[in-house]
Amino acid sequence: MAKKDFSNVNTGSVYDAISEATAQEPQKERKTYTEQEAQELREAGKTQGRKGVKATRINMAFSPTVHDYIRTMARVRGESVTEFTEAVFKQHMEANAETYEKAKAFIELI
Repeated sequence: MAKKDFSNVNTGSVYDAISEATAQEPQKERKTYTEQEAQELREAGKTQGRKGVKATRINMAFSPTVHDYIRTMARVRGESVTEFTEAVFKQHMEANAETYEKAKAFIELI
């Protein structure tokens, strides 16, 4: 059986296609945020996808009835569970602002 001679085959286009396909595109520079900008984004709940701007997270467990209430009410209001619970806590904070300030002052004394 005779061996085939591939020495005259033009392989340049194949190598060009491979190097094009594997070339890394230059990375876009990520925006950096000042602490004030980061805090404003946290307050607005707009932290997703922003490097260095992380939301404060908490893992909570609820009874099935409270969990169902939260999910249902959030859905009724057209909000996420996070948006709904944030609104409930803000409402509670406003209703108890004086007690909250007294509690913070007391804790500083300790």
